[in-house]
This record gives sequence, structure tokens and C-alpha cells, in this order.
Amino acid sequence: MTVSNQTEVSEIEGDDLLVTPEFAPLAEFAGFGAYEAAAVQDTGKSIPALSERIAREMSGYLMTRPEFTSVMNGSYGPINEVVIREWLDRTIAGPFDGELAAFLRGVSHLSGREVTFPGVQVALPPQLTLALTAWVQGRILQALGETFDVATASAAGAAWMNQFMLQLGIILEPCLTNPHGPLGHHAAAAFHPYAEFAGFGGKEASILGKTGPLLGPAAGGVITLAYDYLLSRPESAGYFQDTSHLAQRKMTLKGWWARTTTTPKDGNFHSYMSRVADAHVQGGGMHPHVVIPADLTIALMGWVQMRVMTALNTIALGPDGDYVFGKMPEPADLAEVGQAWMRMLTLQLGILLKPYLV
Repeated sequence: MTVSNQTEVSEIEGDDLLVTPEFAPLAEFAGFGAYEAAAVQDTGKSIPALSERIAREMSGYLMTRPEFTSVMNGSYGPINEVVIREWLDRTIAGPFDGELAAFLRGVSHLSGREVTFPGVQVALPPQLTLALTAWVQGRILQALGETFDVATASAAGAAWMNQFMLQLGIILEPCLTNPHGPLGHHAAAAFHPYAEFAGFGGKEASILGKTGPLLGPAAGGVITLAYDYLLSRPESAGYFQDTSHLAQRKMTLKGWWARTTTTPKDGNFHSYMSRVADAHVQGGGMHPHVVIPADLTIALMGWVQMRVMTALNTIALGPDGDYVFGKMPEPADLAEVGQAWMRMLTLQLGILLKPYLV
């Protein structure tokens, strides 16, 4: 079975049990089903020692980062590579069910509202946990780009990114709250406090600056696709009050897509996304009683990442160093561009979750 041949995916024994609501109630809403789970399994099993590689890289990386060493508090052996490998091996083997979710809660939920990342033995700030997820996303994409053709890397990468968002939702469960109102302050000196830690720096910002305008013209199609989908799903359809409310939301989405594809990811963008986040909570928007749950926001970002990752296989690096639209890239180039986009979108999710993580 290959990822690019979905007809064979349906022949997997018990494929209807590859993803169950006990893993994530909103997995179907996020677009993560049997095909996507099989893509994760197929590619994960085809990369020799993937879990060992990621565990080793993550352990070495964390011990060099001041953001991590500052929370160690003298802890001995703060990273357990065995647990990291077990987490990734379970992710690859599947199924994505209640047993996997229970394991993830067991290794990431500490006391009270404290959380951490699988294999890390000390509590991490929620936004740092999110940033570490973004970093791992990039390492997975790199491994896919080194191993598979571009079609497989794109399709499987989309599936991997989606399930990472769903797993992040499970990890953050203890510290997600129902805010009583908007934060109301939007100043920020940077796009995200852990952007560099997540692997989103100058190089990635440059890639976005070059590739974003190529995706910008797709705004009309993106909005139609997104809202047709949101209105078709019972989980989200009820959040649109009437025709005028829907029109406002479409304009909001159009503005978000334009800013995401064409503007720098800096403090101004952080302030803009903070206002968007406030509009999702009680009393924060034009319709003060419309409250968007955090888990719905997380699942929707999984859906967005999957769609964006798939779209990136139409953007190639030209001989002059610029990117062109309508040409299939080399797998390594796809992975590099995908790293920038997926890490940026995950960090965006961190801003959207700010009111819920107070």
C-alpha cells in the first residue's frame, strides 16, 4: 500500500477502527479519518528508525535551548527518549483510539493544570509545549522529504500535521479554560514568544514572504471551501447566526488569509491575531453570545494545515531562487516550505488559544 494510492487504503482490515471518537471527538471534523491514519502508518513504518531519530534529535535540541533549561529547576534526566520513541511508535502503529489518547494523557498531564510534551519529565508552559509540537512537525516533514516522492510527502505530511493538532488538543486539555471575556490587550514585541524555539526564524519568514503571494490569489476559493465545509458540519454550523453574520465571518476569513499570505509575522500580526482570538470568546465580538470552544479551534487548524500542506505541492523552487506556482517541487523543497508554513500556522494557533490558556 502506498499513500498516493488511496484505493488500497480501503482494503486495510478494520479500517473503520483506525480512528475512533475516543481518540478525539472532533477528528472527523478535522478531516482525519482512515485514509489519513493509514498515511501516517504507511510512511512512519517506511522510514527506518524514525522514532529513534526524532527522540535523539529532540533530546539534543532541548538541552541546548535556554527556554527549556530555564524550566528544568535542577531536574535530573528531564528527557526520557524511551517515552518519546514509544509515543511515536504508538502514533505510527495506531489505531487512533481511546487507548492512544489515554497513553498521551498519561505522559503529558502532570499535577493540576500542568502539562508537558511526551518524554519531557518537567512541566512546560502551554505555549512552549505548543512550540515544541511545531518543531517536531518540521522534523517529521524533513524525514518525509528525504524518503518519499513529492506526492507521497505532500499527502502523508498533511495527515501527519493534522493528527499532531489533534494530539496537541489532548495534551493541552488540563490548561484549557472557558474564558469569561476577551483579554483586551494586544501589544506584542514579536509574532510568538517561542517562535525561534519552534524553528521559525528569518529563513522561514523569507520562505513565507516568497511563497505566500503565490497562494494569496486563492482567497476566493479558500473562503468558499472553508465556509461550505463549516456550514456542512453539525459541529460548526450552529455558530453562524444569520446571513449577515455569515457575510461578516467570510470577510473576516478573507482578511485572515490575506494577512497570512502577504504580511510579515511580527508584533503587528500578533496583535491582529489576538483581536481575532478575543472575537471567539464570550463578549468579544459583534455577536457576544457566540462562543467558539478551544477544541473546535484546534481541530479546525488541523483541517487548515492539511489543506495548506496539500496545496504546497504546486509551488516549486526555480533556478533563480524564486518560487513559481503550478510546478511540482522536489520533495526536499516541499519539506522546507512545509516546515515554514506548518510551524507558522501552529504558532498562530497559540495566539488564538491565548484567552483559553489564562
